[in-house]
Amino acid sequence: MARASILTLDPRRGGVPALARIVYGLLVAAGHTPALVYRATEDVPTGSTGRALRFFLATPPVRRLVNEGMQSIAITAYPVPPRYQYHLPRLARAAVIAPIAAIVAGSSHVGLPRALARRPYLLWVATVYADELHGRVQAGDRWADGVLGSRDWPILEAQERLVYERATVILAASPHTRERIAARWPTVSHKLRTVVYPVDTDRYRPAGGPADPPYLLLTARIRDPRKNVELLLRAFGRVRSEHARLRLVIAGDEPTPDTRQVAARLGLGESVTFPGYVPADDLVALYQRATLFVFPSLQEGLGISAEEAMACGLPVVSTRSGGPEGLVQDRVTGLLVPNNDEAALAQAIADLLRSPERRRAMGSAGRERAVQLFARTRVEAALRTAFKDTYGDAF
Repeated sequence: MARASILTLDPRRGGVPALARIVYGLLVAAGHTPALVYRATEDVPTGSTGRALRFFLATPPVRRLVNEGMQSIAITAYPVPPRYQYHLPRLARAAVIAPIAAIVAGSSHVGLPRALARRPYLLWVATVYADELHGRVQAGDRWADGVLGSRDWPILEAQERLVYERATVILAASPHTRERIAARWPTVSHKLRTVVYPVDTDRYRPAGGPADPPYLLLTARIRDPRKNVELLLRAFGRVRSEHARLRLVIAGDEPTPDTRQVAARLGLGESVTFPGYVPADDLVALYQRATLFVFPSLQEGLGISAEEAMACGLPVVSTRSGGPEGLVQDRVTGLLVPNNDEAALAQAIADLLRSPERRRAMGSAGRERAVQLFARTRVEAALRTAFKDTYGDAF
């Protein structure tokens, strides 16, 4: 069994860790022994310089552990300048130069060690780094603004370009991301393919119909300011004037205090529910009983929750934030509205609430599209082909 490595982000909850789990399972099924390699940023204590210093003094540079059943190699995330941060996984040299490797990332930088080693690799990427940072800036992230204006930024751009140029095959997680990569680095266009996140369409399927009273649904890592939860709360406040029984369920994370304050200030009271993290079986039921799925993001590389909603026969109302434009067919499987436009989002929600027949037609079309494009069997077949094209008989 060949050794294999997956260079990725911290493999906790989120879209990129979900992609990494798919690749891990695929490699195991193909007879390999994979390990995740990542910078353990979430392990570093915050709020106290002393605690952080003690952590760095006591923590080995490289640790072997298990994350959700996956063998992993955690690299201590030392506080170095951004231009050096993606060099750190080279500490796990044996994993970096493993015979089989995949780079699975939000943006491509985590693949820098493999690119520098000049070894073949498959790159599965969700977004262009500049797009991610600009989305964060739009959401008020001062750190992202600082990175874009720093002397490190040209170096980070060069690192990103190198990872794309030396990749054997590049998989974009959405049509939007593929277009952005091709526009930014035309010389890599011949390597590009679109492979979205696979959805288990046997598990995520229509059942039961909308609940009474009706509710709108958002499932996301809502503590990420790019999810733009406040926009959804304000739009919901507008819609409630016409639909007093309507509810809003926002799941995925516990909300920030600011989010709760916005809901209170808008007078939404018990009409908004924040269930936090929802186990998979309960999440499927949430999709199946919702009236609409609403996606208010400022920037998305893909939008896994929108895929899952469509598989459950749920119409999607989304901002034009990147990834959703390649998933949602406007006026066919849902409605797309201008980014960060409260009035347009509220109007789209209200229009569909007034038309049950239109919602049903969109839900059916969304389910059909999910089965055709997002089904696990189809996507995993595309991944296997990409690995074979990268590694031939070695895969």
